Amino acid sequence: MNVDVLIVGGGIAGLWLLAELRAQGVNALLVSDELGKGQTIASQGIIHGGTKYALTGKLTGAALAIGDMPGIWRAALNGTGLVDLRQVRVLAESQLLWTSGGLGSRMTGFFASKAMKSRMDAVPHEQYPSLFLHSQFHGGLYRLDEPVLDVPSLLACLQAQLAGALMQVDVQRSGLQQAGDRYRYNAVLGDGRELEIIAGQIVLTAGAGNEALLAATGLDQREWPAMQRRPLQMVMLRGNLPMLYAHALGMSDKPRATITSHRDAQGRVVWYIGGQPAEQGVGKPATEVIAATRHELADLLPWIDFSQVEWATWNVDRAEGCQPDGSRPDQPVLFRKANVTVAWPTKLAFAPMLAKALLETLPVMEKSGQNAPMPVRTLLPPVTTPVWELAVFTKN
Repeated sequence: MNVDVLIVGGGIAGLWLLAELRAQGVNALLVSDELGKGQTIASQGIIHGGTKYALTGKLTGAALAIGDMPGIWRAALNGTGLVDLRQVRVLAESQLLWTSGGLGSRMTGFFASKAMKSRMDAVPHEQYPSLFLHSQFHGGLYRLDEPVLDVPSLLACLQAQLAGALMQVDVQRSGLQQAGDRYRYNAVLGDGRELEIIAGQIVLTAGAGNEALLAATGLDQREWPAMQRRPLQMVMLRGNLPMLYAHALGMSDKPRATITSHRDAQGRVVWYIGGQPAEQGVGKPATEVIAATRHELADLLPWIDFSQVEWATWNVDRAEGCQPDGSRPDQPVLFRKANVTVAWPTKLAFAPMLAKALLETLPVMEKSGQNAPMPVRTLLPPVTTPVWELAVFTKN
């Protein structure tokens, strides 16, 4: 099979790139076992605009790099961009950021509002959501102009639009093969058939899977970029909870908790918590992480009764282009060798930025026709299962 561009990896980075290529008439194909498996489905769906990176009052590299992302995503959600996301479910048009009564957290909120004043404004008391009208809440409340998306519906939307350019493969048995000074992709289909895919350009957007794809070539790994992992242990609560999309500020430059709300297949509300609990919980027993998060929530929201909720954790392996000090890259990272480009988006919100960088750096491609038929009958990669459907919840 011959294509202009082959994308290996079915997360948001690969799907967004595929959508842009197809919109421009490029014969592009994406191969994966499931869509969104790994980092994408484990994300909170937040389209960051940089506010959480400016909590010290300084505009960091990350804050500047990601600042345009909400606008690009909103254009897609409105159907006015190259990628059409009008069918995606938006969980919240904006998020809240709240400070507790302590001076440190109040000052953090103040500096964030000064640094990011075009994206953040104070919420008048008469507009407070009912959750924060309690007499025990003595902090401040801000509104962030950053939407939260339902990631399963995002994946389903792109699957429906791009079905003719998606191919399910056995990723464990498929891989790159060197052919002279270039590379091809040997795809093993679900029924065991093998398909050799010859592509003008191959883009690897498989997250942590990039490492295995490169290692399987058998070449000196020093010729390829290094990958780093920054793990998280996310926390989940399930029960009679209000819908909340918010960051709780403390004295650190990271939120004390970042909370998004989701409904599982039975309609139950699940709080999905990142921020400090997820970062500080890495490598610890789930029971210890849950206990620490319960204590933190009791301090942040003392008027909510958490005694009847169920708890779970979920380990996330964030794969990124390696940085000398191990820190989070400010931007997507990509590296090109021969006809293979290895790419890591860093965050879900960065998918449009990564696609732009790839389209600017890839050689000029012939547009052989975006509607080229699939030469063999193949299966469509399914959308992966949300993490709150896979996690094991317990009463603690």
